[in-house]
Amino acid sequence: MINPKPLHVAALVDLPRSASAGGHVKCWERLAAAAANSSLPLNLTVYFSGPEQTEILGPHARLRQLPPVFSTSKLKFLPYVPDHTDLAPYHWRLARELSAFDAIHTTDGFFAFARTAEHVSRRFNIPLVTSFHTDTPSYTRIFTRQTIERLFGTNWLGQKLLHDWRWPERQANRMEERLKQHVRCCQYAIVTRAEDHALAENILGQQNVQHLRLGVDRALFDPGRRDRSGIEHDYNIPTNSIVLLFVGRLDVGKNIYTLIEVMEKLIAEGLSVHLIAAGLGPAADDVKKRLGTHSSVPGFVQPSELARLYASVDGLALTSEVEIRSMAGVEALTSGCPVLVSEKSGVAQLFGYTPAMRTVTSGVEPWANALRDFAINTEQRMQMRDIASEYGRTKLASWHDVLAEDLFAVWQKAVANKTSQTSTAA
Repeated sequence: MINPKPLHVAALVDLPRSASAGGHVKCWERLAAAAANSSLPLNLTVYFSGPEQTEILGPHARLRQLPPVFSTSKLKFLPYVPDHTDLAPYHWRLARELSAFDAIHTTDGFFAFARTAEHVSRRFNIPLVTSFHTDTPSYTRIFTRQTIERLFGTNWLGQKLLHDWRWPERQANRMEERLKQHVRCCQYAIVTRAEDHALAENILGQQNVQHLRLGVDRALFDPGRRDRSGIEHDYNIPTNSIVLLFVGRLDVGKNIYTLIEVMEKLIAEGLSVHLIAAGLGPAADDVKKRLGTHSSVPGFVQPSELARLYASVDGLALTSEVEIRSMAGVEALTSGCPVLVSEKSGVAQLFGYTPAMRTVTSGVEPWANALRDFAINTEQRMQMRDIASEYGRTKLASWHDVLAEDLFAVWQKAVANKTSQTSTAA
């Protein structure tokens, strides 16, 4: 039997790689690793922003970095940027390399890589596919507001920008329109949230929009890694405390300040609660100052240690309201860890509203009520833990499943459609 010709696909992630990078980067690193160990007829190159280098994962998978043309790191007036990206309208070096691929996959619709992909797709008739990973319009609104508040405080210009001109909302709307423009350039979109399905289907039609799951490494994340006495010793946690875990950037975008205020409230009520805030960000000092000995802020946590934490804590608190996907959520469930999650984020719908996840409405009071009830209701916690373990065993996909069924199948369709259209035109 003759092996089919490998499909050469470029996936574009306009973010830098690092050990502490977020879920968007980690997702594609794991998909590339799955491609390296797969028998699929696929040759995958995942592009990132950063100093030029190529990491060969196997004969059919590699990670490639290209230096940004104009990185947001050059904008020194910005008080804080969660992840730097490339603001240039075109990336010449990337364009030259993309012309050799059978299909191009973008993972945002806003920055240099995505804009360059649109040009190359049109010029060389290369199918363009996109997937949604980050709610960039919402993050734009949040961080535009934060930037205005830090630069101008409460003076008249700051008030004008925020309240009269509604600049954060205008910028968010601009990004939303840019996303729609990018989707119009694509043959397929692969999305997770219901609202993203609706947006993409309105532009491309239902038949050209597919669902994207999150994969998980079951060998790493497992309930058997539970080590409660070990984490109590290592993180200076009093025995019999209710231990909550937060995983992600410690910043306003992840809504960490709501969780800090809730913890303060519960501590003042006399509840024995402890927060482990695993991540980096400008709010780290605020967690330490405001929660004191009721908190541990270890910074970046290696995946193996994170797996031990998921399996050992009482619950994971996902307070962010702007998540499209949640690697922390899928890793926690696989580890048998109950999850309390913002209802507004849409993460719960990704997991079919499993009872292992409790949704919480916006605001300090709803979160305080939910965490108080969770802390005092031992039976509820145990039930959620059992459901999470079962869900992780039976419902979640591996990274190879996601690669083969959610992505590769769509790439094949996109290339086949192009071939069919070319043949018809001839």
